[in-house]
Amino acid sequence: MNFNKNQSRRAFLKNSAAAGASALAASTFFSTGAFASAKTLKVGHIEAPNSATQKAYEAFAQKVAERTNGSVNVEIYPAGQLGGLRDLYEGLRFGSVEMTSSGPDYVSNLVPVVVAGSLYYLWESNDHAREMLSGANGAIFNKALIEKAQIRNLAWGNLGFRSVFTNNRPIETPEDLKGLKIRVPEAKLHLEPMKAFGALPVGVPYAEVYTSLQTDVVSGAEGVPSAVLQQKFNEVSKYYSLTEHLFNPLMITISERFYQSLSTAEQEAVTESAREAWADEWDAAIVDNSAALDKIAAGGVVINRPDKAAFAEIAQTSWASVLDPVGDEAWDIVKTFQRKA
Repeated sequence: MNFNKNQSRRAFLKNSAAAGASALAASTFFSTGAFASAKTLKVGHIEAPNSATQKAYEAFAQKVAERTNGSVNVEIYPAGQLGGLRDLYEGLRFGSVEMTSSGPDYVSNLVPVVVAGSLYYLWESNDHAREMLSGANGAIFNKALIEKAQIRNLAWGNLGFRSVFTNNRPIETPEDLKGLKIRVPEAKLHLEPMKAFGALPVGVPYAEVYTSLQTDVVSGAEGVPSAVLQQKFNEVSKYYSLTEHLFNPLMITISERFYQSLSTAEQEAVTESAREAWADEWDAAIVDNSAALDKIAAGGVVINRPDKAAFAEIAQTSWASVLDPVGDEAWDIVKTFQRKA
């Protein structure tokens, strides 16, 4: 085969020019942001990997990816992989985490007025809570979060109603709680009503609840059915008394600094994706808790349904000790919640 030097040189120059044009085009493509690095939204939460909360985060991540065409990438770390709530909310502040979630009971440690959404026997039903939190008072909480903690609440989720599980006797009346060591989160909104019932509230870390029940360090604890099943508390409890003393809404919170770093279109995508994902989660949590309760009963734990009126009457006497230090705004919000729309 004859080798044509001139043809080879022309081909080389042609190919080099094409390569140069391609490199220039690629350089322009990257510099204009078409393939710019995606913004990473790191999520940490404490709920189980098979929880309705985790499923909602997964749906949220998919929706964000689709709406932003991949410019915002959501990474999810469930089950306390990035630490407990204290670690996660500090992470929002310092930038190691962009998003997390918890009930108002914890968030009220950062922004006290939020405690108005998390009082024993405040909410009558899932529908009552959903209706009221989606209105103007939910917006009041969000405004306070942004101003006082640089956190934005994107949506409300549903953890369900908390009830008492015990290892020595069922709880039929408030008197049955007298003298019992009951593990509750270390927050005034839990401690004060439990004291009013006559119980001895104990601040055992959540990770130690199982062994504390197993070794009789505490006689009981409280939580929603899905959490009882996921954490296997039913293995070390004999009774689950459906006191349903506290409805736990879930606040889906994002660092305001990170939120403001997003473009307007990305902000809208993140906000709408969160609202859609946790609207579905709200219904899924109801189904999950009902199914969990059936499994707890099938496993041999005795389920009983006490008359909640006596518990509610006592619990409401403790509201003042929780709300008075916060001020009139908290009381006004509670009064609005009690007036159904």
